[in-house]
Amino acid sequence: MGALTTTSYQTAMSAFDVYLVDGQRTFMETSWLPALDSDSTDAFIGTIAAAVSPGCAIFTHEFKGAATKVTAESTAFGLRREHVLVEILAAFADPAGEAAEERHRQWARAARQALADKALPGGYPNLLVADDAERVANSYGPNAQRLMATKRHYDPGNVFCSAIPLPVGG
Repeated sequence: MGALTTTSYQTAMSAFDVYLVDGQRTFMETSWLPALDSDSTDAFIGTIAAAVSPGCAIFTHEFKGAATKVTAESTAFGLRREHVLVEILAAFADPAGEAAEERHRQWARAARQALADKALPGGYPNLLVADDAERVANSYGPNAQRLMATKRHYDPGNVFCSAIPLPVGG
């Protein structure tokens, strides 16, 4: 407990492979927090205590160090300050039925809502859905317009469409 080790990239990328199951559905939510504190920890504990199945989980990833020293204008990623990425997963077998699907969807939303008072605008773009346009735009911050202008210039036919939602307009 509390140990730090060096891990190869391949090992790190395969760490969760055992949890990837064919026929499994997952609802994902995301939030950015300025830091972990007692309020966010209490929210995590309460949310996990209310989990609707063993497939519900919350992961945190610290964003600090060299990544915070890159200027926001240098990349599309808009949040270049220390923060904690919160990844909320609600996984279940498919088909589980509409009631189970809704319970998992609501749990994931409630988990994000439990952090809303402390959360920074936006969220990690790879974990957002396209119909959450305001959060998508906030995720790219001041880069949203520049990103979309570049996309329109180099890919006007949207040949390289992406599962990662892009900001609307720009």
